[in-house]
Amino acid sequence: MQVLTTTPQAPHENLDALLRCVSSGYLADGCSCQATVPWSVVGDAWAQQLADAEVVEDQFFRFVWRGGTWLGFGLHDGRVRGVYCPTHSARRAARSFVNDAAAAS
Repeated sequence: MQVLTTTPQAPHENLDALLRCVSSGYLADGCSCQATVPWSVVGDAWAQQLADAEVVEDQFFRFVWRGGTWLGFGLHDGRVRGVYCPTHSARRAARSFVNDAAAAS
């Protein structure tokens, strides 16, 4: 009998992989978001960001896919930690603005 094994692959090795929005809905309806984006789109956007950067560090970055602006978190070594879909990216930005405004007053 033949035993099949699988080898774990990093996302950059499987360009057909999908990254799912990391929003868990903990501040809204409690449901995880089902929106996905192809790894190749995210990886290309982060690689471009790294190539254009004067200082390379872990950071958030924005990229456009299918007419929506996504938010990703990229690591200095080229990996991507996660993404927020356009809807949750906008909600996150709105919460940050409210929190920043409250802290400034």
